[in-house]
Amino acid sequence: MELPQYTLLPLEALKPSSVNVRIVVNPEAVRRLAEDIAVRGLLHPLIVRPEGGGYGVVCGRMRLEAIRLLQREKPEAFQRLFGGGVPCVVRELDDREALELSLAENIRQNTLTPEEIGRGLARLYEMGLSEEEIRQRLLVEVDTIRRAIKLYSRLAVALDFTSESKPGRPPLRSTKRKVSRAGLSTVARVVEQLQLKGAADVKPEEIVRRVAELSEGRLSTGELKLVAERIKRDPSLATDENKLKSIINEIMQVGYVERVVLLRKDLIGKIENLAEREGISFDEELNKIIEKALLAL
Repeated sequence: MELPQYTLLPLEALKPSSVNVRIVVNPEAVRRLAEDIAVRGLLHPLIVRPEGGGYGVVCGRMRLEAIRLLQREKPEAFQRLFGGGVPCVVRELDDREALELSLAENIRQNTLTPEEIGRGLARLYEMGLSEEEIRQRLLVEVDTIRRAIKLYSRLAVALDFTSESKPGRPPLRSTKRKVSRAGLSTVARVVEQLQLKGAADVKPEEIVRRVAELSEGRLSTGELKLVAERIKRDPSLATDENKLKSIINEIMQVGYVERVVLLRKDLIGKIENLAEREGISFDEELNKIIEKALLAL
């Protein structure tokens, strides 16, 4: 007996699949999607498979989070749209098939970070697919596959220290703090660029491990990007552990907090020009401007 076009499943029965490739869930993007769903409804059902006594969401992690947000913050809209269940296409998929499907959809939509793509491709590679088979199945160039897997392999040396990337610093109540993978991937890319220019004689994976250990999970994604900016400006940080530790401690002591801020396009251009002229990052320049303005009040 064939399944109908979609099946209505209770939200409580749905969870991200163990092979879903998405690591980073942007809360602002989830909120925007939830608002859109509240107005226009769910345009595409979730693709799920039976998993762990419920159903694992293979395609549609962002939609799942948006529906959960509606349930918490807009119960009337949730009841109107999903009172009878969440529209899902139920498919019998093994791990490799589910991983391929999750990767294919998200690569096509261009919604994954390089780290997430690398992680997914590396898992397919570990499952026995060759680079050529991955290229044919996902329509991704071999060079892209190699670069993505290379990036993920560099982060893999610090997996014991890493966690999913979320805004703000990791919570202090955590007994085992974790470092942002997205932040470390930025550090790895900067060191790789310096290495190609001959400005740093050190492997990116070594710096990734060192930064992960020194930061002890106390730096957010944005703060790790500041570390990457400092290394870019002063390549000696890549080989001098004491200087690197000093920079990391300095950033931790300042106490940066990430906020999504709406800025005018013309102001962004001016701030970028000032930052480039002074050899600092956009965030550092913006903080200087705000601090100066507040002191003048």
